[in-house]
Amino acid sequence: MLFKAFFTLVAVSLLVACHDPVKAPGAGMPDPLHADEYPQIVVTDQIADYMGFHKPIVEVQPGKPMSVVVPARLINDYAINVQYRFIFFDSAGRPIEPGMGFQYLRMPGRVQQFMRGAAMDTNAVDWRLEIRSAR
Repeated sequence: MLFKAFFTLVAVSLLVACHDPVKAPGAGMPDPLHADEYPQIVVTDQIADYMGFHKPIVEVQPGKPMSVVVPARLINDYAINVQYRFIFFDSAGRPIEPGMGFQYLRMPGRVQQFMRGAAMDTNAVDWRLEIRSAR
């Protein structure tokens, strides 16, 4: 009798141990790139290998929204179509809404072009430029 009770206890323990419990969804992991190290000019797609930038011109005047001009140039001989947008941030690092939509720009090979953007209000203290292949 004792053997039967022990065997039943072992069998029940094994069934409970093998039961797959309900699992929570996977948690997001921290970005290994620190926020201060994220590039201010972000180029997606493979066009990143063909674009060069000069020093951005940032204009900040009291009572006026921030404006930015980024000189850009393709370092190859052929033209490509790109889209770009500026994202402006407030002092807490939040994007200012409404955001700028993507602008179309045809970039001829080796000729400097200028990407321009302006914040929608005077709270902007920082900016980011995103560039992608035209869609």
